[in-house]
Amino acid sequence: MKIWVLTIGLILIGVVAGASSAWLEFAGTTNQFEPHNQSVATALPPTDRIGPKVEVVDGIDFDFGVGQRQSGMNHTFVFRNEGDEPLRLTQGATTCKCTVSNLKSGDVAPGETAEVHLDWKLVTTGDQFRQTAEIHTNDPRRPTVTLTVHGVVTDLVRLDPHDVVLSDVSANEGATATVYAYGFGIKNLEIVSSEFENLETAPFFSLVWTPLTGDELGKNASVGLRGTLSVKPGLPLGPLNQTIHLHTNVADADKLDLEITGAVVSDISVVGPRTFSDSRNVLQFGTIPRAEGAKTTLRILVKGPHRQDVRLHVQEVDPADVLQASLGEAQQINDGAVFMYPLEVEIAPHARLVDRLGSEQTKLGRIVIGTTHPTAATVPIYVKFAVE
Repeated sequence: MKIWVLTIGLILIGVVAGASSAWLEFAGTTNQFEPHNQSVATALPPTDRIGPKVEVVDGIDFDFGVGQRQSGMNHTFVFRNEGDEPLRLTQGATTCKCTVSNLKSGDVAPGETAEVHLDWKLVTTGDQFRQTAEIHTNDPRRPTVTLTVHGVVTDLVRLDPHDVVLSDVSANEGATATVYAYGFGIKNLEIVSSEFENLETAPFFSLVWTPLTGDELGKNASVGLRGTLSVKPGLPLGPLNQTIHLHTNVADADKLDLEITGAVVSDISVVGPRTFSDSRNVLQFGTIPRAEGAKTTLRILVKGPHRQDVRLHVQEVDPADVLQASLGEAQQINDGAVFMYPLEVEIAPHARLVDRLGSEQTKLGRIVIGTTHPTAATVPIYVKFAVE
């Protein structure tokens, strides 16, 4: 009996000792079968954090209204930081001068504002203007803010029209046209001087200015002038190209250009093959191989009451050592209603190398036919060519 009791006692002592040893070994270990949210203590960011937040007071698009051409203009946008961390602004791409001001340490504090200035000069030929500037921010919601300023263009001084087209100006009678110069936001406007770009035809033009009355100004102009353009008889036959440089008393609009284009027609005209443009009096040979040369025939037609008495001659050839022109005898057409003179134009083989392919007529080859006609003294013919 004692042995059995002793045996049970020893067994109980072993169980208690084993349990104690196991508890000591795993006492600091979390039970893997417990729910995770009972033991995780991760710190989450507060849900009310905003960070930097950019806001443009009154919007990013501004309608400037009316701006005067050639004048300096500016506008200021106001940026506000609606967030709870500093807002950083930096300048990006821009079509005008852009500056950012009112910044402390380069950042905009929460609740504070900064100004973005746009400055530009209104240089444009259109009737509207548009300026843009990009501002980069550290607001993750709006990393780039594009500012826009737009409006309508007016002028300190404006020509209307700024180009005059005179179709089929009679060399016998000349022509007239009317142009206007309007001033905006100024009290006095004067054309103090005029300069003609084409000095050869300048003596055939005159431009006289007179003030406009109140009813003639229109609703926007503050002052104005009427210009009467007169083209005198006797202009050379062919295309008409003249530019008048006008100088005013307005400092910011002291130079205006009036362009005059058209064609002068008379009892004398020139016709030719498909390579000849009768509207511009231009003969196109193009590029000519030096060993081959080139040749064609134009026809000068004379009609009107002086047709029987008119005499023609080759007055000028340029370049004379390359380009050749010779007039033939007159032939009567339509029972004498028209007298036709053949004009042979030639670039001889083995001529020197020369380039007269320029886009301006003064750089083209030229043949001038002199006449005894009372109002059409000369007939210029231009030749576009190059010898290679």
